[in-house]
Amino acid sequence: MNWEETKAFLSPCFPQPIREEMELLLPGELREIRVRAGRSTVFCTATRVVALDWQPDQRQVEALAEALSDHSLYARAQETSQGYVTLRGGHRMGLCGRVTHQGLKDIGSICVRIAGQWPGCAEGLLPHAENLLIIGPPASGKTTLLRDLARLLSSGRQGRQVAMIDERGELAACVHGVPQLDVGESCDVLDGCSKPDAVRWLIRSMSPQAIITDELSGAEDAAALLDAMACGASVIASCHGTNLSEVANRPAMAGLMARRAFHHYALLHPEGGGRVAALYDRSGSPITL
Repeated sequence: MNWEETKAFLSPCFPQPIREEMELLLPGELREIRVRAGRSTVFCTATRVVALDWQPDQRQVEALAEALSDHSLYARAQETSQGYVTLRGGHRMGLCGRVTHQGLKDIGSICVRIAGQWPGCAEGLLPHAENLLIIGPPASGKTTLLRDLARLLSSGRQGRQVAMIDERGELAACVHGVPQLDVGESCDVLDGCSKPDAVRWLIRSMSPQAIITDELSGAEDAAALLDAMACGASVIASCHGTNLSEVANRPAMAGLMARRAFHHYALLHPEGGGRVAALYDRSGSPITL
């Protein structure tokens, strides 16, 4: 979705004051909308946080969540049990409330993350895209860069066979198995599957030349990526962090880095936008951008 399409989707779900504020924003400016019961609604951009007048009650927050999910919120229990729902256009709605054995109840907070596509933003990383780890803090543009790398690698006459592991529905934002965001012509997406299971699935069934995934977390994720590399697939992944030392000190990542499994590390600028602040080779030595 472009910004006009995004507004056309979001606006009918919100009251008039929020719609009016949305009309004042430029394309690409809005990053998040945070709605909390009994408190001011907040717009988050790359440079500022703006508190608005609308203070919904809990029932209004639940009604908003239902509207944003096309009135299918409670039919998507698998997603809501993980705390989020993928919306039309690839946007993502995080949810907080009362958790019971039956699932999420009494929703009191919503965070709508606006999906961004910046075609070409990853072109500078293409020469370094063989076994690449992208490191950055939240909202630094990791997902956007991964998505654009998938698009670039899998498009054109020389396009590679790319497989994407979209465990949390953020990269391709599939709806009924169809990516809502541009991931390229020759990219196959496995949605909602854990990384260890997905690697086995993809290597067995799709013969990918490159595997792209986001947010490495535990030892099982690390072991799965080593398996993929051993099978001849290049791996491009991301993880939270602000520098190489911080990432290397995590038990799950230490093994990957000690083995020099990744050929390159891209460190993103904390202010976001998918900007690469520094690039390192497999030994941790800086590379001139």
